[in-house]
Amino acid sequence: MSLLQQLQYNDYKKAKAFTLEQCVTIASLTKLEISFNNVDNPGEHLLEELHRNGFTKSNYEALLLSLQRYRPQAKIAILIANDKYIHLSKLATPSTDCDSLGSNLKLLGFIVVTIKNTTAHDLKVILRNISDVIPADSYCFMFYAGHGCQLCNTKCMLGIDCPTENVEVEHCVTENYALKVLEGCQLDMCILIMDMCRVPLDREANPSIYLSMTDVEDYMIHNNLLICYSTQSSKGAYEMVQMEFSTMNGNSTYQLQTGDSKRILSGMSVYVNALCTRFEDSTDISSLLDRVHADVERLLEKQRPIKLQCGTDKRYLYDATIGDTTTFLQTLKEATKSYKEHCIVY
Repeated sequence: MSLLQQLQYNDYKKAKAFTLEQCVTIASLTKLEISFNNVDNPGEHLLEELHRNGFTKSNYEALLLSLQRYRPQAKIAILIANDKYIHLSKLATPSTDCDSLGSNLKLLGFIVVTIKNTTAHDLKVILRNISDVIPADSYCFMFYAGHGCQLCNTKCMLGIDCPTENVEVEHCVTENYALKVLEGCQLDMCILIMDMCRVPLDREANPSIYLSMTDVEDYMIHNNLLICYSTQSSKGAYEMVQMEFSTMNGNSTYQLQTGDSKRILSGMSVYVNALCTRFEDSTDISSLLDRVHADVERLLEKQRPIKLQCGTDKRYLYDATIGDTTTFLQTLKEATKSYKEHCIVY
């Protein structure tokens, strides 16, 4: 049955009483090009257009429910992948993880920025440039996949030029720095997911960083802040990629070296696979992440993800935006054009 056939008379009367602004908002959620020019009754015209395009009563009710939820100005996904390290071992899945997340989040209405294989210095500049143009009251989904470490209680993302020993501050981007940069955006919701190892740095092998990092960046709590770590600090998020080769003494293994990237088999990490699988769940983001973590623990008993949460407002990844998406997209492309060899905006 079609929408007009299914709709009860009282619901039909309520729809006819919609204001023009309400009708335009509902129409924007449908992604249909519905014009209300020279229309006497916008609500009635809206129902007729939805009916003509095959919308059912359940579709219509879902639109009304979405209208009642919070509507951010914009939704941006900042997806960071470091896998082609110069000195550290290469990783198999970060780029694929970000590409997979980007495809899924784009379907949910996010503008996606992928940042791949940067030094810590360049990543900081890119994050600052992006944060300068994010409108207030937006959603930000930030994801990092790559090598990482823990320094005291500070989690660090490592740039591709990070050495194997004597790591310096300039090789790291702390989670505090990322959140400090986003603080100025006055976001309504901020999600930071770090899919990386968090093994504490050895003091003897890395004396300089312990001497120089006497303090970390302070940041104000966002309205709704969710921070997730794919694993505990004592575990590694990624298994070391190894390849077999033959020697005179029998079989042995070695770490993946520079130039071997073509031998990596594509595929997502367990965490990202669980996350992408759950994107279709019609639940708030906090509950969705709880389900993701439960899925990961069932698959890998040794990997126990952690979630930290500040703020209790329910927000959904598929909440519709009210800002000018086209203009925001172009502004982001302009903000990242100096690093276009590392950044893709879509």
